Amino acid sequence: TTDTIVAFLVSKFDTKSSIERHTIKNMLKDIGEIAIPGIVARIDYRGSDAEARALKQSLWVLGEIGGIDIVEPAARFVGDVDWAIRSAAYTTLGKSGSYTAMPYIQRGLDDKVALVRKSAYHAMSVIATEREVCHLVRGLSDPFYGVRYAALSGLRRVGATVFQPEILRRDVMVDYFVFCTRTRASMTSELDALIMSLPMAVRKAAYATLSKKEMMNMLQKESHPLLVKYLKRRIERVDEME
Repeated sequence: TTDTIVAFLVSKFDTKSSIERHTIKNMLKDIGEIAIPGIVARIDYRGSDAEARALKQSLWVLGEIGGIDIVEPAARFVGDVDWAIRSAAYTTLGKSGSYTAMPYIQRGLDDKVALVRKSAYHAMSVIATEREVCHLVRGLSDPFYGVRYAALSGLRRVGATVFQPEILRRDVMVDYFVFCTRTRASMTSELDALIMSLPMAVRKAAYATLSKKEMMNMLQKESHPLLVKYLKRRIERVDEME
């Protein structure tokens, strides 16, 4: 009876009751992947009003189910004229957890609507690999804070291998966030010199990644009184923990 149950639940996707929409979503999520064909069969249906509740519900439920099978159905709507639908489509692609969604997600990184770009970057942050680092770094300079936060989350998730001096842009905000992604690692003379050439805010972010020995070394070179205090305070905290 699964097909009949799914068809009935999908037929109620345009309900205006949020309680009903959440209940339907939970039931279909419990049914799982076998519900996907029934949802996809009517995914184009937007309902009878301008809110397109049925389509939004379809994308939402598909995202909650997840998996590679939801990628192609969701990707059909990344170019929709309704920005809310585009945003929902990118969110669904991210929830798929499948790298096959990446070519579609990249299409949203330059969308004119900030909230759509945020959804695209958030989707990318969930499934990004080192191959997407250049896109994530570019997102750090987006005028919308939501995009910057999503890009930073993606860089942090990719991990320690992200940080490379050559990705610095000589832009205070971008470089600050780039250093925030750096995990503790041994300093090199080249990185030492690079840090000292950076603006105060960026140096502070860099110092937060250093070991006690490295901080003591940088303390001998740092001339800004606030950063000197910052380094001394961090060294004291390390001593207290030891």
